[in-house]
Amino acid sequence: MYNPSTNQWREWKLPGSRPMAYAVYVDDQDIVWLSDFGSNTLVRFDPSAETFTPLPLSSPNSNLRQILGRPGEVWSPASSADKLLVVYTS
Repeated sequence: MYNPSTNQWREWKLPGSRPMAYAVYVDDQDIVWLSDFGSNTLVRFDPSAETFTPLPLSSPNSNLRQILGRPGEVWSPASSADKLLVVYTS
């Protein structure tokens, strides 16, 4: 996270032993969503609380390559599982 007033960056290590982040999306509440190929999860990161919440995917090797959304929803295609995922956030 970049702070322009201090010209500094903050970083957080992703959870898991071998994280492999791919797609990233920031929703309307400034929550960061990312796909982790290493653990086959959709990960929710709350920068204000500095907490990660991994959401394990039900299909093996789902390969979430895109994450998009609209207010109250996060969408992602699980390309190798031939599924479309939605998370309702409100």
